[in-house]
Amino acid sequence: MTENKLFDLFSQLSGPEKRECSAFLNSAYFNRRNDVCRLWEYLLESPEPNVPDAYGFAYPGVAFDDLRWRHLQSFLLARIENFLAQRAWEQHPVEADLQLASVYRRKFPGKPLDHVLRRAGTHLDKMPRDNEYYHLLYRLEWEKYASMESRGHTRDNNLAAVGRALDVYLLGAKLRLACLMESHRTVFNTDFDTRFLPLLLQYLDGSELLQEPIVALYYHCYRSLSDGRDDDFQAFRRELERQNDFLPAEERRIFLLLAINYCIRRLNTGEPRYIQEAFDLYQVGLETGILLENEHISRFAFKNIAALGLRLERYDWVQGFIDRYGAFLEEKHREANRRYNQARLHFARKEYERAMPLLAQVDESDLMLNLDSRVMLLKMYYETGEWDALDALIASFKIFLLRKKKSLGYHQAHYLNILRFVQKLTRLRHNDRRAVAALRSAIQQQTALIEKDWLLEMLD
Repeated sequence: MTENKLFDLFSQLSGPEKRECSAFLNSAYFNRRNDVCRLWEYLLESPEPNVPDAYGFAYPGVAFDDLRWRHLQSFLLARIENFLAQRAWEQHPVEADLQLASVYRRKFPGKPLDHVLRRAGTHLDKMPRDNEYYHLLYRLEWEKYASMESRGHTRDNNLAAVGRALDVYLLGAKLRLACLMESHRTVFNTDFDTRFLPLLLQYLDGSELLQEPIVALYYHCYRSLSDGRDDDFQAFRRELERQNDFLPAEERRIFLLLAINYCIRRLNTGEPRYIQEAFDLYQVGLETGILLENEHISRFAFKNIAALGLRLERYDWVQGFIDRYGAFLEEKHREANRRYNQARLHFARKEYERAMPLLAQVDESDLMLNLDSRVMLLKMYYETGEWDALDALIASFKIFLLRKKKSLGYHQAHYLNILRFVQKLTRLRHNDRRAVAALRSAIQQQTALIEKDWLLEMLD
C-alpha cells in the first residue's frame, strides 16, 4: 500500500476490469476529459507509477501544479469507482430488473413491466437461498403489488406474499446479526444491545416460520452459541449440511466458522469429544475450499487445525498440512505461523531441542501466538525441570496477562488458571496421595482452563 489512493485502487484491479474500465472511460457518456484518459493510459503502461511522471504524461510540457494534480486524480478515482459500481450492478440481473421495473411502472405500466417482473423472478429462482434472496424476493413482490395498484387492480393482490417475504428477510437478518454478535462477544467481551432477541426467540418457538430453512439455520446457530446446548448445535449442523448446496460460498464459510467456534468453546470448557467434531468441520472447509478467502487461509484457522490434529496424534497429517497450506497464509504472517506450528509439532513429538529455537523467532506483535508460545515454553521448562526459567516465565507471564486484560476477553482466565495450576504442580509432594487427588479434582472441575489434559498427565 502507498499513500496514493488512486495508485492503490488501480493496483487491485484485475486484467478484465482494466480492459472494461478503458472502454468505460472512453465513453463520452461517462467521461469527456482527455487528461483523465491520458492518466489512465499512463497507469496501464507503468509498472511502478509515481506522481511526477503521471502528471507529465497527462500534461506534457506543463509545469507541475499540485491543485491541478489533485483534481485530476480525484476525478479519475471517482470514475473508476463509478465503473466498479456500474459493473457490480450489471452483474446482478435481479437488482437491475427491479430498478427497471420501477421505471416501467411509472412510464409504461403494461406488457414491458410484466415482462421485466417475470424475468426478475426467473433470475431470482436461480439464486442461492440466503438472506439476500429473501430481501430481493420482498422487493420483487412489492413491485408486483405496486404494479397492480398502478393499474387499479386492488381487490386481488399479493400482500400476503409481500408480508411473508419481508418476515423471513427481517427475522433472518436479525438472527444472522445476533449470531455474529454472540461470536464476537465471547472472544472480545463486547456488549451489544440484544434486548429484542428474547421476544424474537419466544415468537419463533411457536411459529411456522421456523419451517423456512434460512430462519431455522440462523435460529439454531444462535441458540447453540448463546445457550451452548448440544441439541441446538446438532440441529444447526443438520441445517448447515442440508442447505450447503443452496448457500453462497461466503455464507457457508461464515457459518462453518461459527460451528467450529462452538466446538472450540466446548473444548475450552473441558469437553474433549468436540476435538474430532471440530477437526471434521475444518476438514470439510479444507476439502471444499471454503476456508480459503482470497486464496488465503486465516492464521487462526491454520493454528487451530494443527492443534486439533496434534491432539488427535495425527502427526504425519499435521506435517503434511503445514507443508501444503503454509503457502496459503498471508505473506506478513506466513513465516511466524509456520515456525510456531512446526514448533508445536516438534513439542508433541518430544523434540524439545528443535522446538525451542523456532519459538524464539515468533513475532511478538501477534498476541495469541505470543501467548501460546509462552505456554509451550512453560510446559517444556516444567517437563525438563528448568525451575528457575519456569519461575521467571510465570512471573513475566502474569504481568503480561494483566496488561492485556481488555484485549484477551475470556481467554485471560484460561491463561491465568494454567499458571496457577503449574505453580501448584511445582510445589506438590507427589507421594502425598491426598494432595494429588485434591489437585486432580480441582483441575478437572475448572472449566476455564487450557491444557487440562497436559496438567492431568503431569500429575500422573
